[in-house]
Amino acid sequence: MTETDAPSEIEFFSLYPDVREPELGTPDLKGSLSARAARVCSPITTASGFGWHIYPPADFAVRWDGMSSEWSLLDGNEPIAWQSLTGARDGLLPEARGVRGAIEAAGLDGGDVFDKYGGVPPFIQADPRNPHMLEVITGLLARTPADWWLLVRSVPNWPSSGEFEILEGIIETDWYRSYIPTMVRLTQQNRIVRFYRHIPIMAVQPVSRATVRMARRAATTYRGVPSFPDGVWDEFVTWRTRKQDPNTAATYVKEQRSRNKRTAEPRSGEPRQRVSGASEEV
Repeated sequence: MTETDAPSEIEFFSLYPDVREPELGTPDLKGSLSARAARVCSPITTASGFGWHIYPPADFAVRWDGMSSEWSLLDGNEPIAWQSLTGARDGLLPEARGVRGAIEAAGLDGGDVFDKYGGVPPFIQADPRNPHMLEVITGLLARTPADWWLLVRSVPNWPSSGEFEILEGIIETDWYRSYIPTMVRLTQQNRIVRFYRHIPIMAVQPVSRATVRMARRAATTYRGVPSFPDGVWDEFVTWRTRKQDPNTAATYVKEQRSRNKRTAEPRSGEPRQRVSGASEEV
């Protein structure tokens, strides 16, 4: 990809035509947040609505007995045929054969990249050394503008069952064109863990190269109030004073709304637009 054809926005590409596309997160997690948190806790709602939710291409289940892992498609919410993932064996989806057929029908070259997996894209794999570590391949690729990458992680603030974890990673998707990895770590033995097409399995969030570089630099820490710069201590006192006032509520949300309105002030002659994402009740 050259600079001239670099995208100006984030693009997703799915090998499977019949899947739920990535969806923007919503501040209230599609109604999952408590009413109070959704109304007045702006840091939580901002994080909840940051990025895209990624969905698996099929309903399936996995289990791990401490020594090996298995997986199965679901039918009526029940596993239909457990298949072992021992020995780096790949799990394949029935609909994956349609991907190879579509490639050939379109007259595209390169379909042999799947020959290692029987001619179709793989779906799930287990680490032969750590069988509770699984990679679920949703068939999703991404392309981001230059110097923008994707952070892969669990869905922010989504209720967790405690049966598995999503490992986080940063993919340099401005040049890397392969699967966005979904790394699942099973945390409980002999438990059937289910995943569904209509429930996100993970989230991806844009981060800039500059952000990653900044996070690799050492930070300065001031220990003890006397070492604080005067401006920082004064700001702390101002905010804590406001928070202790029993007649003042939602101070963060009010200040955030005010700042958003100032930064979104239209230029002369441009129509005024409503600032979204702020709570109506403060």
